[in-house]
Parts: sequence; structure tokens; C-alpha cells
Amino acid sequence: MTQQLLAGLQQNFADGLLDINQAENALTAFKGDEALNRERFALYRGNLTAIWNQTLANAYPVLQQLLGADFFTGLARAYGQRYASHSGNLSEFGAELAEFTGTLDNTRDYPYLSDVAALEWQVHRAYYTQQLPPITLTQLAAYSPEQLGSLRFRLQEGCALLYSSWANTAIWQAHLPPDNGQGQETVQTQHPPQNIVFPTPLDTPSHTLVWRDSWRVRVCQLNPASYTALHAIAAGKTLGEALDEGLNTAQQNGIDFSIPAELSEWFSKQLICDIIR
Repeated sequence: MTQQLLAGLQQNFADGLLDINQAENALTAFKGDEALNRERFALYRGNLTAIWNQTLANAYPVLQQLLGADFFTGLARAYGQRYASHSGNLSEFGAELAEFTGTLDNTRDYPYLSDVAALEWQVHRAYYTQQLPPITLTQLAAYSPEQLGSLRFRLQEGCALLYSSWANTAIWQAHLPPDNGQGQETVQTQHPPQNIVFPTPLDTPSHTLVWRDSWRVRVCQLNPASYTALHAIAAGKTLGEALDEGLNTAQQNGIDFSIPAELSEWFSKQLICDIIR
């Protein structure tokens, strides 16, 4: 069998799994009982859909709850057909689901869904990201006051900042399953879900931080000034520039912004993994 012929058979097989209308092309390569081959191929297609559904449900338990199991299964099937997995690691499957959800006609009346999904993916991603040894305030104290303003920090890979014009964090926290929906993952929120008043006005903006503390994934909402400063750090700006942006945002919004308290929060949460001079 030539390499080109083999590649064609493999492509027909893959196309038949993804699109039932293409199944006949794949079945022509099978020997034996035609009816039995058709039944076996259907089982194979069903198993693939089940794998997509279970993998996405593990990463997006709240989205599944919001959409309902039946709709979510259809979403998983459509997503798998659109975005084929290119990795042997199933934990990487689903990165585009938030964007994909926002393009569907059936979800247009619920625009917050894609933002909730984006948050869930960052929680999922943080759990599987390697945590590097964090920089401490003691290490920061080694720099003179004149040097501090020009320092740049690198955030942990599992750290994510998300802004939404919707109350995506409150929605996610209020619908988080008792087992956190993450299997062996442990998710801790700033406040226990039972203390959150829901429903929240859906058009309440959210400034959300996702980070990993040792082996735990944590989620909390930041005020706009804290979010602005930390977002500037993530964008590669100096500490001085980031704190200035935080102070400006605080002044514009009439909120407090304490630089010592802000730095203490960053380092106590183990967000910083490197100092760049």
C-alpha cells in the first residue's frame, strides 16, 4: 500500500467520523459484512462524540449546567467537528469553545455565556499549568527604592486576568457544582458560593483574577484599580508604570488603592515568578 493511498484511506476514515454524510467513502475500504461494518462504524462515531462531550464537560461544568445536558452534547459534537484535536493530551481540547459558543444562533440571547466559558477555561488551564517557584517580598526588598520603579515582573503561567461587561464571575461561582466541577481539581473562590446573592444583574462588569496557589486554583474579583495595575504588569510594563495606572484608575472611580497592600496581595498570592531588571 503506497503512502499516498494510506493517507487517502485515513482521511476518508476521519472525514466519515466527523461528518455522517461522508461515511460512505470510508465504508468502501472495509471488508466483510457491510451491515456489520456500518454498525461498527456508527459505534466508533458515537464513542468519538462521547469523548468530546465528557472532555468538554470536565473543563466546562458550569457551562454544561447553564445550557443543559442535551444542548451541551450537541454543542460538543458541533465543536468537535469544527475544531479537531491536534494533541494527544485531552486537557488541551476545548480552548476555542468560549468563542465558538458566542457564534451560535441559539446562544445570541445569552451573550454572557461565552464570558463564563472563557473563565472556566482559564480555571481549567491553571490547574494543568506548571507552577514555578514564586518571588517573595524578601527578594523584592533587596532592590533599592530607586530600582523598584523600573522592575518588570513575570506572572505565573497559570495566572489569568479577565474583564467582562457581564457578571460572569458571580454567575460561575453561583453555579459551581459541589465537587467544583473539576474532578480532582480543587477550585477555591474568594467567597464561598453559598454567600453569593444570585441572580446578580447580568450587566454588572467583572474584573477577575484566576491564579494557582500551590496545587489549588483560586478565583476572585478585583476592583478596577487593582485589575488595571496587575494587567499592566502582565503586559510587560514596569512596576512604576503599573502602579501609576492603578492610581489613575482609582482616582477616576473614587476608590482606594494602597500600593503596599497591592504588592502584599500580589506576593501573598504567589503571582510573580520572575523579576526582570
